[in-house]
Amino acid sequence: MNRIVVFVAFLLLALPAQAQLKAGPWVCDAGEHSLTIAWTSELPGMAYVELEDGSLHYEMFAGRRIFERLHQVTIKGLARGAVVRYRVCGENLKDDANPRKPAFQGGYTSDWMAVRTLDHTASSCHFTVFNDIHMRVDDYAAMAAQVDSANTDFLFLNGDIVSAGNYDLDALVEHAIVPLGALPQGLPLLFARGNHEGRGNNPKLIAEVFRGSEAAPFYYTFRQGPVAFIVLDAGETGKNRSILFSGGDVYEEYLAEQIAWAREAMQESWFRKAPLKVCLLHVPMIDHEDKNDYLLQRWLNQHFMKLLNSAGIDLMIGADLHEYMLCEPGTMGNRFPIIVNDDAHRLQFDYTRGGNYLVRSYGPDGTMEFEYGSSSR
Repeated sequence: MNRIVVFVAFLLLALPAQAQLKAGPWVCDAGEHSLTIAWTSELPGMAYVELEDGSLHYEMFAGRRIFERLHQVTIKGLARGAVVRYRVCGENLKDDANPRKPAFQGGYTSDWMAVRTLDHTASSCHFTVFNDIHMRVDDYAAMAAQVDSANTDFLFLNGDIVSAGNYDLDALVEHAIVPLGALPQGLPLLFARGNHEGRGNNPKLIAEVFRGSEAAPFYYTFRQGPVAFIVLDAGETGKNRSILFSGGDVYEEYLAEQIAWAREAMQESWFRKAPLKVCLLHVPMIDHEDKNDYLLQRWLNQHFMKLLNSAGIDLMIGADLHEYMLCEPGTMGNRFPIIVNDDAHRLQFDYTRGGNYLVRSYGPDGTMEFEYGSSSR
């Protein structure tokens, strides 16, 4: 009998372990009528999302299901403000040497999860901002654990969550998404690129992990409740930045492209009519004439500020400086306050009844450090 037990145990150990979902899922590219569910699997394979109504939504490209480890399934035709119950599923690829008859072995199905689409008719807007984490996963996880998911509409990563390097899919997901725990399964995860995420040898991977629906994934507009948002991508901060890119950067053209786009985007009726307008970006548009380190900030201030003022922006939330800063209206040519969050706190934004907003800062231990609101101005 003992020999039989040993033999069976040996057979079980010899069998290949069934590959599973590796990380996620996380919700990205969220809108009022669509959203994208993303996750990674241990092995490449075909993936799909099942909704509570039994419908299946496949990961595909131009009519073909594809074999990937990073999976992204976009679901369309949703109602605004709707709760979408879903689970992610996949079939593991065993062998695709024969392109006409790939072989599959095993698969996975996640637990049921739920997320709500955005809704411009909602009476409130609540979100949390993380920035400049630079792979400090313990602090990141501690701050994420404070978030009240029942009273949060989305999470916003305001750049430099990771640091420049040889980007690898698993390492990027491990540092940028996994520390958030279960939050991004049920809250849209929106993103602004930081200067560090523009460095490294695979900048397109950032766009793939934080997928956006627009052609330019790092600048876009959206609305939740009474608040319209414009997200911008300032590029690189370094004075001698080409050293960081081996001369491969063309940020002047990229920023000129954004200026032209922003001028049109903020004239859209839905944006102009929003009760509150917020600009989110990693590099704040401040002006310090005495410091070369602020070269890009000063350029942004000179080239974007009049445009944002004329569009009626009410608040800017920035990062990058690794220190807290509050620039009241009028101090930087700005008609709106600029709040710069440091690298050790998260910001909580709440649009309250009566048309006022409140921004508060919390450290990893949950202590509130400051608060600033429109009612105090």
